[in-house]
Amino acid sequence: MPLISRSDCEVGVHDGTFFIVDMSSSWDPFEPSDRRGLGLSAEDDLVSLTLEAWDDEPGDQRDAWADAVTGVFHSETGEVCVTGLYTDVQDGFLLLGEPERLWNVRVYTRADDEADPRERFLVQFWPWEPST
Repeated sequence: MPLISRSDCEVGVHDGTFFIVDMSSSWDPFEPSDRRGLGLSAEDDLVSLTLEAWDDEPGDQRDAWADAVTGVFHSETGEVCVTGLYTDVQDGFLLLGEPERLWNVRVYTRADDEADPRERFLVQFWPWEPST
């Protein structure tokens, strides 16, 4: 299960929310059934974010992180980025792979600690395969 690509960035958070979206930019954050975007909540105004693309499900890292959530993400273009609620600024570009496919996504979070006071997020993508 090798790591295919990785992107690290800092994200400015407005009203406690930021988004990971497909580069198609056609995602509607107010459409609950839209799988082309992922809304994340944060307490800090600036967070550290790591995006990773894997060729298979990566190992569980729950011990190093406080919380974990999984879901499914649809990518029209095969590339994602992070953006805010009230801005067109995009950062943290990550090439997933082939376009028009579903991806499993797992989000880990870790709250502030003394060694690193910034809230941190790790978002991992790997190809979704239908259950047999």
